[in-house]
Amino acid sequence: MNDPNSADDDGPKTPPSTRRGRASWFEGWWQDARYGARALARSPALTAVVVLTLAIGIGANTAIFSVVNAVLLRPLPYPEPDRLVTLKEENLRRGFEQLRVTVPDFQDWREQNHALEDLAFWTGGEGFNLVGPQGVEKANCAYASASLFHLLRVNPLRGRTFLPAEDESQGAQVAVIGYDFWRRHYAGDTNVLGRRLTVDTYGRRDYQIVGIMPPGFAFPERTEVWLPAGWNGLPPNRRGAHWLEVIARLKPGVSVPAAQAELSGIQARIEREHPDLLLGSNVVVEPLLAATLGRNLRLALEALWGAVSCVLLIACANVANLLLGQAAARQTEFAVRLALGARPGRVVRQLLLESLLLALLGGLAGLALAWAGLRVLIATGSSQIPRLAEVHLAGAPLAFTLLVSAATGLIFGLAPAWRLARRDFNEALKDGGRGGVSRRERHLRGALAVAEIALSLVLLIAAGLMSQSLLRLSRVDRGFQPEQLVAADLDFSVSGFTTWVEATPTRPQVTLQSVIDRLRAYPGVGAVAAASRLPRDGATPTQPIAVENSSPPSAAEFPTSGFQGVTPDYFRALGVPLRQGRAFTDRDTLDAPRVAIVNESFIRRFFPGGNAIGHHVALTGGNNTRSPNNWSAAMEIVGIVPDIKNLTARPEAEPEVYVPFWQWPMQSPTLLVRTFANSGAIAPAIRAEVSAANRNLPPPRIQTMNGILSDAAAQPRFQALLASLFGFIALTLAIVGIYGVMASAVAQRTREMGIRMALGAQRWHVLALVLAEGMRLALVGVGLGIAAALAATRVMARLLYETTPTDPATYALISLTLVACALGACWLPARRATKVDPLVALRCE
Repeated sequence: MNDPNSADDDGPKTPPSTRRGRASWFEGWWQDARYGARALARSPALTAVVVLTLAIGIGANTAIFSVVNAVLLRPLPYPEPDRLVTLKEENLRRGFEQLRVTVPDFQDWREQNHALEDLAFWTGGEGFNLVGPQGVEKANCAYASASLFHLLRVNPLRGRTFLPAEDESQGAQVAVIGYDFWRRHYAGDTNVLGRRLTVDTYGRRDYQIVGIMPPGFAFPERTEVWLPAGWNGLPPNRRGAHWLEVIARLKPGVSVPAAQAELSGIQARIEREHPDLLLGSNVVVEPLLAATLGRNLRLALEALWGAVSCVLLIACANVANLLLGQAAARQTEFAVRLALGARPGRVVRQLLLESLLLALLGGLAGLALAWAGLRVLIATGSSQIPRLAEVHLAGAPLAFTLLVSAATGLIFGLAPAWRLARRDFNEALKDGGRGGVSRRERHLRGALAVAEIALSLVLLIAAGLMSQSLLRLSRVDRGFQPEQLVAADLDFSVSGFTTWVEATPTRPQVTLQSVIDRLRAYPGVGAVAAASRLPRDGATPTQPIAVENSSPPSAAEFPTSGFQGVTPDYFRALGVPLRQGRAFTDRDTLDAPRVAIVNESFIRRFFPGGNAIGHHVALTGGNNTRSPNNWSAAMEIVGIVPDIKNLTARPEAEPEVYVPFWQWPMQSPTLLVRTFANSGAIAPAIRAEVSAANRNLPPPRIQTMNGILSDAAAQPRFQALLASLFGFIALTLAIVGIYGVMASAVAQRTREMGIRMALGAQRWHVLALVLAEGMRLALVGVGLGIAAALAATRVMARLLYETTPTDPATYALISLTLVACALGACWLPARRATKVDPLVALRCE
């Protein structure tokens, strides 16, 4: 027989007393958990309210954290992404920020720097024309240097990327395609390498496919096809032409400021050596992730995360208030348990377990809300937020939900547990179960209500400011009439058209004129025009100019202006009146004297207080001096028009020079059609006329002008919608919180109210007493909320348009609204207090 006290081969046995202790410990926890579940089931209404409140707070935080994690926190999908940076030229003395890089400057940086491991560049990225069996279609293409793929350290799925020799001008005609493009156009055929890809943009060329990139790689900006840099047609020796987007990889141990200091020193020497060129005076080095997102988007996401954190804190305060009231009602139960021998720690553990069970249920419900909310976020915000398609509820978001659920359970559970630990249960037994509470407990619950009101006011003010900013953006006068106006982007860069100057029917401008003439004949069409571009992105490249008889620029300044060609009916199609001089006519052709129309910003800049009509303006170009040698070859200013602001979320007007389109034709004009009826009905006619003019032309992209303006306001509208949603949730939780505090206070002071009324107090006295207590909490919360909102003005300022973050009207309106809602929340408990029967209240004694 084995000795029970002896050791076997597995080592010494655990003493029986220890095993019994562990079993007893686990059994105690299990008993408390089951008792807590039964206690929650006995109060289904309270449990449902708590779980719903927590689900809203946890769900909103999980959804926004999922976005922040995928967009801001998750590294870019490249090896050592923190060493990847973008490079831009900058010259603040001449008013230029974030200039693209010239080819000679790029070459100098690559040869002279010691901080960068490698540099690469690309151009393009917009829709190129691909010729396939179904005709011409658009695809996002980029001309990329061979070092781009090596710098990003991304290997092709099949084949190869570009060779260094393919950076040379007109080298091998090869192409690399993206994974999705390969699956969509070639059905994943593994024999696609070596096939021909025909690109018909500024000349038809056949490229041989030599590589397929792996899934998910689409750098830059959703690129589907990469072409060799040697075929982008860039002038290698033109230092004034800013064409290149540049990316670099820092050497190990080199910081961003150190790289920027070295490159800025190189660029400063380049600028001194070429004083007559428009060059950067320094180099802006920015981490690739920050450059991809942009400063405003990062700030907006951080602000939204702060907002949902406030919602969660409000939810915790609300639940803590509800549980404090529940604990007050259960204090006799706890007193009896202690009197029968239960340890205080066991009772505290019981309350914390109940809180954690509630938090777990709230977390599960919040996870469901977060999943549904993310689907809406991705559907509505994918065009405004980069990397949003990568968001999913897995990994970090799930861990975040678990952590937040546990933390919230402890946070709102500590308040009633702490009060319980400090409670004198002899007094509770003497009260006979009447549920009285101490002055400290009332103060604690009042403080929680004040915190809810303060936090909700901050969110409501933020929502009010964003909504006001969005309203002003929607009402801004952009200088033209967008109603019944349709814009169609045309592309005449395909082959089959001869050069611009040849007088043949195959010139693009001849075809464009034919399309314009035929559309004018359609019923309901008021005006048809074309322009070389529309100011959609707010980053329209400006041109160095010289202005006759204007104030001479300072030594550090290059006069610049926007520049675009327009057909004679352009201003009539936009509904823009002529201020002075004459409009363009059909006689302003390629062979006619050069003329120009300028806007009022141009006049204020170059002719303050003077008359510009009859004076001349000339393009000087990036490699020319600031004044042309022959003013007779420049453009004569023949008219002045009002300012037309750009079509962005930050509408601004800049000096602009308009020239006759037939004198400065472009291969990708925008067609504008003013209609008298439904503007959407003209779209089929535009497609039909463009196809009839030349079947090789790609289908035009057609939008109403109101649609373009709506797209421009999409990100501010998205932010305002989320801020308003979170503000409404916060307001609802705060009102529920203050109602709960006042209702509990009235219930616990029933005897007091009865005694007051028995001693002669009128009902309005009792009503005023309850309302005064509730309004005192509301006013303190409003005061703290205003102070907190004022402290956050620096964050809000960059997210607003023509709205000050300290706008008095917004603060006053939101504050009065919140006070009114708080008054309504106090009114019902106050009315209930006035209906107390003094005899019933005294009989309880």
